[in-house]
Amino acid sequence: MKMKFDHMANTRCTQCAIRIGWVSFWVNLILVVLKITVGVIGGSKACIADGLHSASNVVVAVAIIMSQKISSRQKNSGYHYGYGKIEFLLTGFISFFIISGALALLFLSIKHLVSEPVVSPPHLSAALMAMISIGTTEMLFRYLRCAGVRVNSQIILAGAWANRANCFSSVAVLVGVISAKMGYHYLDPVTAILVVGIIINACYKMLIDSVRALMDYSVNDRYKEEIAGIISEMPDIQSATNIKTRQIGQRIWVELDILVDPGCSILEAQKTGEKVQARLMEGSGDFERVFVNLCPPESE
Repeated sequence: MKMKFDHMANTRCTQCAIRIGWVSFWVNLILVVLKITVGVIGGSKACIADGLHSASNVVVAVAIIMSQKISSRQKNSGYHYGYGKIEFLLTGFISFFIISGALALLFLSIKHLVSEPVVSPPHLSAALMAMISIGTTEMLFRYLRCAGVRVNSQIILAGAWANRANCFSSVAVLVGVISAKMGYHYLDPVTAILVVGIIINACYKMLIDSVRALMDYSVNDRYKEEIAGIISEMPDIQSATNIKTRQIGQRIWVELDILVDPGCSILEAQKTGEKVQARLMEGSGDFERVFVNLCPPESE
């Protein structure tokens, strides 16, 4: 029953992950229209900046949709290992694109703060829009993070944290608008600069993670103890060494050395390796391929 329940849960999570890109796309697109409209009518530069932040989340949602379509293609003679790394390529490109736009917005915000006097504080509708955005983006963050963790998708997790950053920027907008209404007029453009800083920080982390994944950065910090624990439960295996892991899209590839009795036959050693491979594949749903190297003890 437990295995059946786990299978049903995994199926639901997979279906959720498939449609999650479109959910994020439409919700953020609505937020973009509302924030920029309210920001222009209500005279809030911070609200407009927050709308551009939501626009970056629309782009991330498009990347999630594109990534799922491309990475689902079957392996072929041109791509023996599949299309899994398209996630990291798209995430890195979009992060760089958003950072470039955020830097331009930063320049305009500073120019406005220095050279353009603030005539009147923004309308309270900008504060209401910020509160709506806080609730919406926080729910989106939790939704995307749940799906991203369950299916081990880095681009969905990137989208989750992009929405969490949007939630923080909306909090900054709320504080800025209320402060401006209390007489601190220059806090609205200052808040716009703060929002840009939040955008750059979130996208920088996404960019670094994407570059690391494209360069086969180790994920031993997440899986080494799990692998060692599974091996320790197999009494016929002396030990496992030289554990290496890397991420290919949503799946993990593992390579390790196991020590075998030098007196055993090649067939026995091969069966031992197959047993380790099968046990690791069963023990973690994240592993797509496991390579087992058979080694004699060093003393031998």
